[in-house]
Amino acid sequence: MSILKNSKTIIPFNPQSKFDDATIHHLSVLKPAGTRLILEPKTDLVELIKLTLFDLALKQVLMIKKILRRSHQRDPHLREYVIVETGKNFKKYRPSRFENYFVAQLGENGHLQLRLYLKRIYKEIPSAYKHKIEIIESLSIRHLFNDSLLQSVFSMLRTNRKGKELKTALKHYLNEVDQDIGQLITDEPKKALELILFLQGNIFLLKNLKFDLIERLKPMWKTRTKSDDENGDWFWIEMLYDPDVNISDMFNEVIEFYEGFDDYFSFDSEGNWDTGFDGDIDL
Repeated sequence: MSILKNSKTIIPFNPQSKFDDATIHHLSVLKPAGTRLILEPKTDLVELIKLTLFDLALKQVLMIKKILRRSHQRDPHLREYVIVETGKNFKKYRPSRFENYFVAQLGENGHLQLRLYLKRIYKEIPSAYKHKIEIIESLSIRHLFNDSLLQSVFSMLRTNRKGKELKTALKHYLNEVDQDIGQLITDEPKKALELILFLQGNIFLLKNLKFDLIERLKPMWKTRTKSDDENGDWFWIEMLYDPDVNISDMFNEVIEFYEGFDDYFSFDSEGNWDTGFDGDIDL
């Protein structure tokens, strides 16, 4: 996909900002795991898994939710479980190669406990380095990273000159977004909506976005025309159109799991995965 094919407007925040549109447009087509690797090639595997999982959750390809169930028929108590199941866009979504780990674990109407689901993904990924290569090749950004035998032998990933230039530009832009997004939602909601649709899953790279504010933007969507959406991510567009989706509830639920995500990657003293109850539950 050409970077310039996406015609969505880049939102400037002050007259002193100088951004090259073609550079910043990477944010409108890159999935968050790819953007994260440009910003920090040393990002650990758990963080990359987290970014991909929650990007798929916001696109409603997957759903993460809490349920109360008995662990087995003789269990007298209801217990709370966090599960991952297929979302309404699961059948329609065409995953990138690095996303196949996430969709292959579930059938068309499948579900797994979140810890067991993550355990399987973690075990299937051959290594952190190889997964990073899968991400950058899937997203066609290999040209932004050094390509040497020495780095391959030692499993090192580093950006080259072009990658460093892009990193600087993206970091500068995202820092400005972080500083101004709350005020923008309050004062200029239409512009804020354009920005959030522009960033898509890259909103997870922001530190200061309050997701409950996003619900305020939903009425603004009705002012847009079909022609505005032709080059957009229709999974996000569908979410905003859906009258049954409470955006703030959905984002807050996802963020709750996002912020506590590392708890699902706990290891015991011997280095084994502490999974707790790994069995299936009757839904």
